[in-house]
This record gives sequence, C-alpha cells and structure tokens, in this order.
Amino acid sequence: MRCSEFLDRHSDFRDGLITARRDVRSWQRHLADCASCRRYDATVRRGMQALHAAVQEASIAPSPDFRNKLNTRLERERREGVATPARTRFAAALLVVIALALLVLDVGRRPQLARAPLLPPAAFPKPVANPGLPFVTFQDPRASVVNGNPYPYGTALVQPAVTQVPPAAGGR
Repeated sequence: MRCSEFLDRHSDFRDGLITARRDVRSWQRHLADCASCRRYDATVRRGMQALHAAVQEASIAPSPDFRNKLNTRLERERREGVATPARTRFAAALLVVIALALLVLDVGRRPQLARAPLLPPAAFPKPVANPGLPFVTFQDPRASVVNGNPYPYGTALVQPAVTQVPPAAGGR
C-alpha cells in the first residue's frame, strides 16, 4: 500500500468501513512500517477523541429547526443550479476563437512537400529456372608455398553455377 492510498481512505479505515481481513492486514502492515502515516493516524485519533469528549461534556446539539433550514437551503441550491459567471463564458468563447485562428494559421503555413524525381528503370537479370550450386575447391596452403604461389594462405577456385537451361524435351 502506498501512503497516498492510505491518506485517501484513512477515514474509512478509522470508521471501521474496511472489513475484509486482507485489506485490514494491509492497513495494519502499512501502519507498522510507515512512521509518517502512523503519526497521521495517531493525530486524527487524538482529535476525534477530543471532539467526542467535548460533545459529551457540553451536550452540543443542533437547534430544533436545523433540519428544516438545511432542507430549505438544499432545495434553493438545486433550483438555482450552478450559475456560470459571465467571465467564464467570455473566457471559453475567447479560447474557441484563438483555437480557430491557430488552425487557420497552421493550414496557411503548412509547407508543400517536394516530389522526388522518378528513377530511370534499372536492368534486372532474368531469373534462372534451375540454378545450380557453384563448384568451389580449395588448395592446401602448404602446397601453395612449395609451388611458389604468391598467396601463401591458399587459393579458392570458384567455378560459376550453370546458368544455361537445357531445352525442354518434346512429348508428354
């Protein structure tokens, strides 16, 4: 568990709304490992205890018409709705105008792509119907020294593959 998750859901943990054993163990492990969250938990618990003690001593209770006043206020807020200030509407309209102006400028400044010239056609060898493997032989490097070969490490003799195709036999 990360500290941010601990702080976000601390009131649920403190109020006992987190009941799954796995989650409770995770919270307890985090409290045991993290000194900062442990201090936060202790501070909140002390504050809640002080508040409960003050309420019990002073017998603080809302006025009898509190519920009626609250419902009246909530109903008025629902009817009025959230009024958007004129300044906000002006800022939104200005933002749309600026976006359109930037779009027009971008289209006007877009560079033209240069076309590459076409290359001339290149000669391509015709495929061979039945190509064979080239014949390669190597001389013994010791023999080349004896024979006076200027390449003392041996010479590779390569005979090209057969590129002629025998004519097709008539018949079937």
